Parts: sequence; structure tokens; C-alpha cells
Amino acid sequence: MSSEVTVFSDRPEAREAMAALLGRAPACPGADVAVVAYGGALPAAALRHCVERLGRSYRVLVVLPEGAAGQVPDLLRAGALGFVGAHCEEQEFFAALAVVARGAVYVAADARQALTAAPAPAAVPAPQPASGLTPREREVLCWIANGYTHSQTARRMGLSCATVDTYVKRIRAKLEVRNKAELTRKAMEFGLVGQEPVPAVAAA
Repeated sequence: MSSEVTVFSDRPEAREAMAALLGRAPACPGADVAVVAYGGALPAAALRHCVERLGRSYRVLVVLPEGAAGQVPDLLRAGALGFVGAHCEEQEFFAALAVVARGAVYVAADARQALTAAPAPAAVPAPQPASGLTPREREVLCWIANGYTHSQTARRMGLSCATVDTYVKRIRAKLEVRNKAELTRKAMEFGLVGQEPVPAVAAA
């Protein structure tokens, strides 16, 4: 089933431009997507609140103006899954839309630096690459963070879906994350997004 895409914006001209772009977008399967075309009129706190609210009903793709990439870490924690620039190429926007519709994270190249450079909270030391995860857990995290469902991950790893569910629960507990967006952010910090999973030698 193709996803429905709804545009939200703080500027009418941005909403109209995005609606025209979506009129040329190919159909993409997945959940419904909210495209937040941020024009800079809303304060950062209001934008975060908007993303949090929309994230309850949609998968959220944020279109950011130049100079706003620093908001990516905070908006990812708020529940957004995708980030592109307002002047990105049409094909990149369509690619981001398809990734977000299937529940994976897409961060445009110009926004990744803001994400990886985001400081850890003062009382929490920066994590070591995939520290605390077994090889099997690391492999599961890699599949999930790259947009594969639990059942698809189970087939690729030769496991039952219940076993993958158990691994994901362990990973979330170890990394202290609450949702898929936070889980994927951790995977990006570990360099696992966009990387082919390395099969573990033996089950953990």
C-alpha cells in the first residue's frame, strides 16, 4: 500500500513548493509520512513540539533551511526519521521520502556532521563504538538501523522472529534508548548505518 504524504510548514510558500514537488513524486510503499517544511519562522522549541506531536501519527521527514542542520540531533530525539535541505536535489528528496516511509532513518550528507558532532549530555560519557554489544547484537542492530524489519532480519540471520525481538530488547536496554529513532541514532554514531552487516561467527 502506498503511503499518504501530508505537508506541514510555517511558511505558505514553502508548503506550496513542497506540494508541487510531491505531485511529481513516485508512489512509495509504507506508512503515512508528514513532511515538515521548516521555513525558520517557528522557534526551535515549537518545531520540536510539532515533530513530537506529528510523530504519534506519522513518520516524519523534516526539510531544513540552510544553516539549520544543528537542529538535527534534537529533532531526531523528538521522533523525526528523515532530514534533507530545502535546496536538495529532487531525486534525493524522493529517496529520503521512500526511506522514511518504510521506517528507516535518512540524514542528508550536509546534516550528518551536526549529528556526529553533537555533544553527549554532561553526565554521560561518549559511548565507545558499539561498546557493550555482542557481535550478534551488533549484527542485529546493523540490519534494523538500515531499515529491515524484525522478520526480514530474522530471515537473513537464520533466526526466529522471536529471537530477533529478544536481541532488540537487549540492545535497547544496553544502549538505554526508548524508540527506533534513538536506536538508529546510536547505530549512526557507531558507523553502522549504510554499512553491510558483518555476520557474527557464533550466536551470543
